[in-house]
Amino acid sequence: MNDVTSSPRDPQARIQITCLIILVAIALTYVVYWLRPVLVPFVVSIFVVSGVTPILELLEQRLNVSRLVAAGLTFLSGFAILVVFGISIWLSVLDLSNNASGYRSRVRELVSEIEDKLPISLSNEQSDSSTERNRVPITQGEKVTSLIDGLVGNAIAIVSQTFLSLVSTSLVVLIFVFFLLLGSPAIDKSHQTVQEINKQVRTYLSLKTVISIFTGFAFGLALHLFGVPMAFTFGVLAFLLNFVPNVGPIAASLLPVPLIVFAPDATILWMASVLIVINVIQLISGNVVEPKLMGESSDLHPVTILLALMFWGVMWGVIGMFLATPITAAIRIVLERLEQTRPIALLMAGRYGKRIET
Repeated sequence: MNDVTSSPRDPQARIQITCLIILVAIALTYVVYWLRPVLVPFVVSIFVVSGVTPILELLEQRLNVSRLVAAGLTFLSGFAILVVFGISIWLSVLDLSNNASGYRSRVRELVSEIEDKLPISLSNEQSDSSTERNRVPITQGEKVTSLIDGLVGNAIAIVSQTFLSLVSTSLVVLIFVFFLLLGSPAIDKSHQTVQEINKQVRTYLSLKTVISIFTGFAFGLALHLFGVPMAFTFGVLAFLLNFVPNVGPIAASLLPVPLIVFAPDATILWMASVLIVINVIQLISGNVVEPKLMGESSDLHPVTILLALMFWGVMWGVIGMFLATPITAAIRIVLERLEQTRPIALLMAGRYGKRIET
């Protein structure tokens, strides 16, 4: 009798639970987007604390200092790193500005070569026009050169503004990190789900950071040895973009291409050598080193990671793409703990239909 009365209720209860989950997901999505100015630095600081806590505990043991002193040392170290990065990047921008005249000359040469190789000369097409129209070929070349100059200037301005914004955001993150580090021991006594999330995120971030450091160092060093301006900046960008799966390494390889192609006195062999070396570095890092060291540390299907990149990129911009993988991995762990949402966690991990041991 109980089976008869309970059987029609189960489908209805499942439908209600599913609808509630959808409504909660929509509400949370709106809240996360609306509160992004506050949530972005706070979430970044949480992940930083997760990775820095072992270093903080080591400082406490080795230096025999209190938690407050260790957190202060960590804050000052992070601030010093930001200052060094800011000065180095500014020097790289100045290096590009100093070499701007050489790039302008290179662009003019390329424009002249292209005009010489055109099947029909612009001056022949307008030979019967007035004196001003006969000067159109020179004017067009000057327009192209001024356009390139404007693009270079805009690129320098964009890079400068981006890094100034990054530095200001990093200062806010450091403040959050300082206060979170004072209470981070509570994580060790928290719920099992929080411990699992902390462990997986810490493993992912630590391995990803080590790989990204070596990738950025090798990338920047290769550009420096070839004499490409802003080599340090491109190395830092390669380090940061390596945290964005799939898309980041491609973007890092494309960023220095204009400076390589338009470099003064550049030869075809030199350009090909630079492009081959930096792409080989990214290929070795992304297809050899990273899979071997990280394996399935995030426990997410590649399609899930790609969708997470698009979603968090729309929600929080570039920083959202950096945080997409650890946030999605944390969400998968939470969904795995609930009976109703466990199939979604299986689908995110690419194991739909398989049973997860609890």
